[in-house]
Amino acid sequence: MRGIVVRDAAGVALALRAAAEAGLRGPLPLLSPPGAATWLGAPLFLAQIAAGGAAPPGLEPWPVLDCALAPGHALAALRAGVAAVVLLPECPAFPALAALAPGRVLPAAPPSLDLAARNPRGRDGALAEIARWLADDPARQAAGHVAHGPDDSPKSLG
Repeated sequence: MRGIVVRDAAGVALALRAAAEAGLRGPLPLLSPPGAATWLGAPLFLAQIAAGGAAPPGLEPWPVLDCALAPGHALAALRAGVAAVVLLPECPAFPALAALAPGRVLPAAPPSLDLAARNPRGRDGALAEIARWLADDPARQAAGHVAHGPDDSPKSLG
């Protein structure tokens, strides 16, 4: 399922708002930047997710902390309550951690939109880009997590 790279609480709030305005439901992967476990850490990452505000009903933030090749950070993040971690499969501890937390230790980050690498036109442009990225996700559509079609979103209905 597609996600959004978040770098601060404002990015979390923007992702949640865009997903809500697009009428999305279900899990919303909120990914840290690559390797962030080594400089951000799980407690601060979870704090920035919480500071981004409450998710609208039906939308579930799913924090994913990228731990690169750091198995100690991955284990600490899982114990701290991060939903999932990215731990590169070339890490010798990958098989053991993946067995310890099935489905929560990922060998690569899910497909994600990183607005820091793009230049959306202001907040409205960013909201539109995030909503489009998430709504066009085939996995989300197959799971029935898209509540509205392109012409009947709450925003377009007034």
